[in-house]
Amino acid sequence: MFGNRVTEVRSRKSKSVKQRVMDSIRSEINLLNDRKDLTLQKISKRVDGVVKEVNENRFWKPSNTSKDKVIFNIKVKGKIFGFGEEVDRYSPKYFECENNKKALIEMLEDFNTKLDGIEENDDKFWFLGNKPTNEKVEETA
Repeated sequence: MFGNRVTEVRSRKSKSVKQRVMDSIRSEINLLNDRKDLTLQKISKRVDGVVKEVNENRFWKPSNTSKDKVIFNIKVKGKIFGFGEEVDRYSPKYFECENNKKALIEMLEDFNTKLDGIEENDDKFWFLGNKPTNEKVEETA
């Protein structure tokens, strides 16, 4: 009555973790270039049903121990990239630099250059979240 229906398989060509990390760094550098300084902007966020003003979530934040420093991580979609190490999301390790826009941009550009030289197929380095394991899982019936 309505004719034949067909199914077409859709596949999305996803970017590698390396490409996603490097794109994220470039995006953050572009955002920094458009800003006057490293002051975090306030955004409205619903916390426990109440709208509150909170700092935006960026790569960087002011250091609690030294006001002339900022601490930062490389993030992809809110996940911290661990440079080949598993990240404890409750107690992550940070990089540190001077609290000025130019110093942070220079460090991010340096990271991007160094990361570009690392083989894309190195699964022990390029991962987000938990460290991948090469153990085979045996199924039992």
